[in-house]
Amino acid sequence: MLTVLRLIFIASTIIIATGVPRLAQVPPPRDSVPATQPAPVVGTALIAGTVTMAGGTQPARKTRVSLSGTDIRGGRSATTDDQGAFSFTALPPGRYNLSASKPGHASVSYGQTRPGRSGTPIQLSDGQKFRADLQIPKGSVITGTVLDENAEAAPQTSVRVMRVVMQNGRRTLQGSNSSTTDDRGIYRVFGLLPGEYVVCATPRNTNLGDFDRAQVELQALQQSFDALSRVNEEQARAIGERLSSLRGSMPPAEDAAAPGYSPICYPGTVSASAATPVPLGVAEERPGIDVQLQLAPLARVEGTVVNATGAQVREINVTATDAQQTGFSMGNISARADSEGRFRLMNVPPGQYRVTARATVAPSREAPPPGGPAATGRGRGGPPPLPRPEPITVWGAADISVDGRTLSNVLLTLQPGISISGQIAFDGATPPPADLARMRVSMSPVEPTPFGGSASGRVDAGGRFTVPSVVPGRYRLSASGASGWTAESSVISGQDALDFAYEVKGNQNISDALITLTDRQTELTGAMTDDKNQPATGYTVIAFPADARYWTGTSRRVQTTRPATDGRFAFRNLPPGDYRLASVLDLEPGATSDPAFLQQLEASSLRVTLQPGEKKIQDIKLSGQ
Repeated sequence: MLTVLRLIFIASTIIIATGVPRLAQVPPPRDSVPATQPAPVVGTALIAGTVTMAGGTQPARKTRVSLSGTDIRGGRSATTDDQGAFSFTALPPGRYNLSASKPGHASVSYGQTRPGRSGTPIQLSDGQKFRADLQIPKGSVITGTVLDENAEAAPQTSVRVMRVVMQNGRRTLQGSNSSTTDDRGIYRVFGLLPGEYVVCATPRNTNLGDFDRAQVELQALQQSFDALSRVNEEQARAIGERLSSLRGSMPPAEDAAAPGYSPICYPGTVSASAATPVPLGVAEERPGIDVQLQLAPLARVEGTVVNATGAQVREINVTATDAQQTGFSMGNISARADSEGRFRLMNVPPGQYRVTARATVAPSREAPPPGGPAATGRGRGGPPPLPRPEPITVWGAADISVDGRTLSNVLLTLQPGISISGQIAFDGATPPPADLARMRVSMSPVEPTPFGGSASGRVDAGGRFTVPSVVPGRYRLSASGASGWTAESSVISGQDALDFAYEVKGNQNISDALITLTDRQTELTGAMTDDKNQPATGYTVIAFPADARYWTGTSRRVQTTRPATDGRFAFRNLPPGDYRLASVLDLEPGATSDPAFLQQLEASSLRVTLQPGEKKIQDIKLSGQ
């Protein structure tokens, strides 16, 4: 459970203003595209300051300073001079975010409480000259030694350092800084943000036996044969003879695999979920994070992927995922099946695994009509090109247990995913978009999956859509591409798949999905001030639903924002309903996806209700410290 480092929430007055819903504009026709891009907006405001090394006054020379804002397309950047100074001139009024980065240092944002936290937006008025000074700390360091089973140095061993973060309501590993041990077995990973890290070593296993070497040669020859059989029959025939000879002289495959080094995490576990995280402070160096490699019987997992779909597929990828690791994972073991569907996964440590196969159906286009684009070219006034077909994913899976012996004859049968089809509906005061073909519907997984990312589909002129071949998993259904409209609900089989992930399982297609879009967009704004009526800028304001059922990780009903330098904050497009507002100092990234954290905020938060399309003002006044 995360700890609220500092929580202060005292509301003095509540000013509620019900605004008139903004009417969304109908997007222009597809062909009405301006010939040139609009000129960049130029103003009279300025942001200038210096970047110094944290804890002192030494200038941080050659530091990259970046400025972003809605009114400066693409952002701007500058490099500090010998005095650490920078400036951005001719800025139009608006809200800006300022950050600084330097190799070997932790990136910082203006107004943040510590590296890795959100910064304070800078609100500029016309002609304003704003002073923004930053301090940039050295990145934190983790270093240690990797030894083999005899306590001797293990050079050229890859070491990964992964940060522990809260995501979708659970602790997971994110990102990967890496290093390689030197001749003394020493590694050093630098430039890290403060936080907790899991350290894992992945040794190189180069001790291939006779059977393994023959298998590698056999696979290479098979790939050459497949490539040459279509272009050079004579060379293909020679390679085919070598293939036949090699298959006939293959050395026996031993049941027991030769011992090798399995990946291991500090302080000495083969499971990342059982590792002890290493805490790091700002600019801290942690030595002595040593790892000793362990010999284990590393097995081969072999099998065949059978294509039962009848469709031509390409690039069959096979992946073994540790079934025991939820959230914390050192990665997967992967291979690609050959043209006959055979695959081999090497150096698999003992454990329980889920083996999955994934492939994409080779696209096929319908023949163009006579006189169409293929015959005449597009030309002026010619018919549009045929739409690119949606990728179709096929999959197969099996659960296996590896105990150090070679596991053969694993069978993975490819099958299509289910299709999800339905209707787009519009509920608003303005006419729906004229061209619904611009829209896309997506099924987005709520957690990583070996089957890839989102599945998507097109929308036809009548608002019907189909998302083909959705593989098993938990998803959210959404629609995009309708300017001025946001998703109000997304219902699959009676369940709102925007608020609660929908689990795809079985083989029954779904045809009753309904996505409802609205142009009645809510807005909750206010100003946060201290007991002296000055802007309170060091806080994060959190809006979260009063109903705990909606505390579901990356919920659309949970939003955070930092008040700008003028103390003003805003939440936009929250779904109508009852909410709680709270303000927190030093909010840890991902904390709001933890229901236990939101429960801690509940007692000292304020209830606010938003009606469809309502514009509400909620000012916050903090008491004395």
